[in-house]
Amino acid sequence: MLFLFLAIAAPLWAAQDVPVKITSDTMTYTQAGDQVVFKGKVYVIRQDIELWSDVLTVLLEKKDSPKSATQSVADDQGSIKKIIAQGNVRIKADKGRTGTSGKATYEADKDLLTMEDNPVLMEGANKIQGEVIKLFIKENRSEVLGGKGRVEAIFNTRGDTQGIGQ
Repeated sequence: MLFLFLAIAAPLWAAQDVPVKITSDTMTYTQAGDQVVFKGKVYVIRQDIELWSDVLTVLLEKKDSPKSATQSVADDQGSIKKIIAQGNVRIKADKGRTGTSGKATYEADKDLLTMEDNPVLMEGANKIQGEVIKLFIKENRSEVLGGKGRVEAIFNTRGDTQGIGQ
C-alpha cells in the first residue's frame, strides 16, 4: 500500500513545469532566510494532488551564479530546497489515497517526504501508521518507524478467501 502512496507524493513535489496554486490567509517572504511562509488555512493544489495545513514554509536554494548589475532579487533565487507543512496536515490524491500528520517535510535533494506527529496513510480501507513515515520517492520505497509505539498496518482482503488451516 505504501508503494501506491508514493504516487501521491511524487507529483506534488517533483520538479516539472506544472502550475502549483497556494492560497492562505497570509504570505511572508524573507530574502535573508530565503524562505516563503504561508499561514492560515493553507491550501495547495497541483494536478490531482491537494494539501492542507496551518503553515507551509518553503525554503529556497540560492543560485551559485555570478551576479550582474541588472540581476533582480528573484533571479538570485534557485530551486526549492525544502518544504515544511505544519499543523493539521492533510494530503489527498486520486483513487481514495489520503494522508494526515501534524508535520510533513519534503527534502528536494533526497526526494524524501517525512511525515511526523501521528502520521497515517490510507488507501480505501487499508491503513498504516507509526511515529514517523518516510517516503523515498525516487527509490519507490518507504519506511515506517514505531518509535515509542509500534507500527500498525491494516490491510483488507476479500472475505471469501480461506484463511490459514482451512
